[in-house]
Amino acid sequence: MSRFKFIDIGVNLTDPMFRGIYRGVQKHQDDLQDVIERAIQTGVKKFMITGGDLQDSKAALNLAQTNDIMKRNRDRCVGGVVHSFDGTKEAAAALIDLDLYIGFNGCSLKTEANLEVLKSIPSEKLMIETDAPWCGVKNTHAGSKYVKTSFPTKKKWENGHCLKDRNEPCHIIQILEIISAVRDEDPLELANTLYNNTIKLFFS
Repeated sequence: MSRFKFIDIGVNLTDPMFRGIYRGVQKHQDDLQDVIERAIQTGVKKFMITGGDLQDSKAALNLAQTNDIMKRNRDRCVGGVVHSFDGTKEAAAALIDLDLYIGFNGCSLKTEANLEVLKSIPSEKLMIETDAPWCGVKNTHAGSKYVKTSFPTKKKWENGHCLKDRNEPCHIIQILEIISAVRDEDPLELANTLYNNTIKLFFS
């Protein structure tokens, strides 16, 4: 078991990829339970399962980026988190001014500019997510140089292994490694802060 505790605030566990189905075709057996078990062994204590399609996601992103809706309705909200953030320092500051949290995953850590933005956000306003099966850390991402943990991975599905190009909740440790290295923070202390941020917003 891991010494870290995580809550993955964005994981698409309902995606057919975790059932072995790609573009409507069964490519391998259902391995959802293995995916969940790997995440638990990495320290994931809770999953916030998301779903939807690309069109809905684009519409939601457009809506969130306007900020005006949040400003007009802030008194109706008890809190919130901006999922899969990859915006500017100014956008992050505006979200923090609205007392929102900011979620980071592999897609949030692609460029050096993304890493600079990450440094500007107070730890007390950060959350961590995978957005699995999407938004994994790729070798081309600026943050990838900070990843220390790897998992047995195969290009073709094999029982007991992660699948190449399919992000899993267990990869949340890699997001922590990037965030803690970029911010020069102790990984265990940061993991505890991120965990407590999530408990405070969603579970207290």
